[in-house]
Amino acid sequence: MPVPFAVDAHLLWQVVWVSTVAGVGISALYSLVIVGGARASEARRAGRGRAAAAYGALAFLGLLLFVAGVVLGVQAMVSK
Repeated sequence: MPVPFAVDAHLLWQVVWVSTVAGVGISALYSLVIVGGARASEARRAGRGRAAAAYGALAFLGLLLFVAGVVLGVQAMVSK
């Protein structure tokens, strides 16, 4: 006699993979902010203006994507 489960296994697997991807993705985006900011600071002190601007743009883009991901995650949690 099969035992009925109270939780759908497919939905449980979906939660596992989505949370893993979201956790890794958000962490990677924030690491871009840190690396871009640190490298921009180093490049600026070394007198490399273009490299500093490029790393600053990388940090800014990473920050924008990070904030968008956090907002999307909060919106998903609140709407469900």
